[in-house]
Amino acid sequence: MTVLFNEKINLTEDATRFINEYIDYVKELNHKDLFEGLKDKQILKNKFIFKMYQLENLDSAMVDVHVANNRVYVLASVWTSKVITIGSIPLTPKLKLALSNNYYPKLSITGGFFKQVVPDDFDKDKIVDGFDPYQLTLEIHKADMTVYKSQKIDSVYHAAFKTENSLITVSKNLMRCFAVFGLLLGLGFMFLGYMLTGLLVIIAFFGVNSYTLIIADTHMQTQPQRQRIS
Repeated sequence: MTVLFNEKINLTEDATRFINEYIDYVKELNHKDLFEGLKDKQILKNKFIFKMYQLENLDSAMVDVHVANNRVYVLASVWTSKVITIGSIPLTPKLKLALSNNYYPKLSITGGFFKQVVPDDFDKDKIVDGFDPYQLTLEIHKADMTVYKSQKIDSVYHAAFKTENSLITVSKNLMRCFAVFGLLLGLGFMFLGYMLTGLLVIIAFFGVNSYTLIIADTHMQTQPQRQRIS
């Protein structure tokens, strides 16, 4: 991954709104991405003397750039929000050259809410919460088609399913619908006198889907136990 250009952005007032929307999105998508997934007790136990910021990156943001009047305007959003102009930078010769290649833009972030372990008046460790001003940096990366296509696939996936559990829930609901449909269809055939056909339909739709649901539920219950053992 080659970085062709990076520079701090002159932020607009809407930049804070975008960051807040991004935080809300991450909380819903995977709250463990905030504060590196650590709780106050874990931070205190490990005696983190450096500042642990709420956001480590903006990897889930969708970023674009727009060139006008010798400036490059940076646009950003998440799937749950509208596109926001978060700031701009001058269109320098180096940036112009970077944009003339196959590229994709990314954002990096510093600052924001943080937690830090400090000694109190009795020299006992405690956690303090603080805030440093946000600073966003525009990064122009040379496009690697393999990475680019992978990112596009991830974006489409997150647009349709915010979490893996959402995908599992949709699949299980579809299987339940097929099971009920098969049961009703099989009973219908039996009512009309086609006993063998009705039985086969019930086995094919209701039986198979019900069995698959039981296996899936059993697997989902045992999976956390395996993770704890390992």
